[in-house]
Parts: sequence; structure tokens; C-alpha cells
Amino acid sequence: MTLRDLLAHDPVCRDIVQYLMQNNDAADTVRGIAQWWIRRDVAATQDALMKLQELGVVRTHVVQDHTFVYAYTKRSVLRQSLARYLGGAPVPGSAN
Repeated sequence: MTLRDLLAHDPVCRDIVQYLMQNNDAADTVRGIAQWWIRRDVAATQDALMKLQELGVVRTHVVQDHTFVYAYTKRSVLRQSLARYLGGAPVPGSAN
């Protein structure tokens, strides 16, 4: 599945990406993302994060034992592509 297809058909993935586009430096656990960012079910959020991670949109960091924190990709080309596709404003800190 392409990133465009995923965002067009998976509202949880789209919600996560839109949040990250507005909050470029945000990072949180699956539970935090589900509860505070997008107000969705934890299992659906986990599934969406795995899909987004496979496509390089989110990256993970281990913070404690087996606890992962998810954050937005640092790849400016991908950020710019997402901003164009979702109709967002230019990404702060990226070359225009």
C-alpha cells in the first residue's frame, strides 16, 4: 500500500499525520498518542503507527525497557510531500 492510499483510506493514520504536521517535535507512547493526540482506541492507534513506521513517516525510540516513543520523521522530503498531499502549510524548518 502506498502512503497516499493509506492516508486516503485509514482515518487513524491520517489523524496521526495531521497531528504531527501541526506539532513537528511531538513524541509519545502509543497510549499517549491514542488518548491525547487523536482520541482513538489504543489498538487501532498501534496498528496505524506500525503502518506509518513501515512507510517511514514515524520513527521510534526505546525510552525504558520495552516502552517505545513515536515521533515524526526528520526526512524533510517526506514532510514536504505529506504537507502537499494533505494541503498543509509549508513545514517549518524545511527549504522551500
